[in-house]
Amino acid sequence: MTHKQIITWLFSLIAAGVLFAHDVQATENPVEKHLLYVTVPDMAGGLRHWPAIYIYDIDDGHKLVKTIEIPSMGPTRGICASATNGLMFITYANTSILAFDLVREQVVWSNFYRAEEGGCDRPCVTPDGKKVYVPEGWWNKKGTKCMKVLDGATGELLKNIPVGINGSHVTVMTLDGKRVYLGPVGNDNLVVIDTEKDEVIKKFGGFGEAGPKGRCSPLTINGAETLCFANSHDVGFYVADLKEGKILNWVQVDGAKGYSHGVSLTPDETEIWLMNPKDKRVHVYDATKMPPVWKQSIDISAETHGWVAFSLDSRYAWCDTGDVIDPATKKIVATLKDENGDPIRSAKFIEIHLRDGKPIHIGNPTAIGCKVTN
Repeated sequence: MTHKQIITWLFSLIAAGVLFAHDVQATENPVEKHLLYVTVPDMAGGLRHWPAIYIYDIDDGHKLVKTIEIPSMGPTRGICASATNGLMFITYANTSILAFDLVREQVVWSNFYRAEEGGCDRPCVTPDGKKVYVPEGWWNKKGTKCMKVLDGATGELLKNIPVGINGSHVTVMTLDGKRVYLGPVGNDNLVVIDTEKDEVIKKFGGFGEAGPKGRCSPLTINGAETLCFANSHDVGFYVADLKEGKILNWVQVDGAKGYSHGVSLTPDETEIWLMNPKDKRVHVYDATKMPPVWKQSIDISAETHGWVAFSLDSRYAWCDTGDVIDPATKKIVATLKDENGDPIRSAKFIEIHLRDGKPIHIGNPTAIGCKVTN
């Protein structure tokens, strides 16, 4: 080997070593991003934006980092996602649902359902991403009275679960993925579905005595599945015992206007946050007491449809007004904005953590409690 060949060989070894070290470092120090995905336009919150997904960096002041346009997507109804299969599911236009690949950032399937097949409202998905549960919609008075169960990977209809009610609106998936809680509009029953057998295992009523007609949505549950908190046609919320199947309390907000839409538990289950859109306020309750006791109210920036959820680490609360609130101080600390600096007002948002571009953790858009024991 000549002197020149030896020098070339040594430089090749050094270059290979640098590349190997870079690969090892990338493996040992993966890039992790905490993002908030928001779909627009919101069917219930205004139609001024073109169909798109807005993505915000939670750790960088909720700065807008990307906008992904989806021209085929109509005004959105609901959103859920699975880190296991890397898919996000979006219902839209009252009739349709699509699956969006979070890694490739493209739609992988979409379904349209005729009126007689039922609509598409706020869905939920099992943690493994295998089954998506799609309610027919609060507006649907002549549907099939069924819950659609779709294959998460393909969108294939696996089953129609008879639920016996019209106007099914909001779904809540349990932490372990074993049950779905379905809340309707225009009916006073809460419906519980077993996700292994895909059948109704419990149904009980009484949600609606505080208003002119029955309603059990929006709603949330605690992590141990012993309590449910649900809105009705007044400003306040119900507390129900899920094990016994009975109403425990109605918590009224005195002197408030309109009716509540949006009730959420902080991840540690110490507080209940109640949206009162008409008065542009969020009411905060002490959830460690029963019935829950009012603590304070937070002024928000706009009168919207009403929705609130929390980040996985409890640092932020997101409202459909675009306001980002610090739960510790109860102060607005940021605003979700579009490219022109205008607020993004949508109730369809979900927290997603990516590591090296792949989803690893998914937030809960229905803000259920995260304690599994009491």
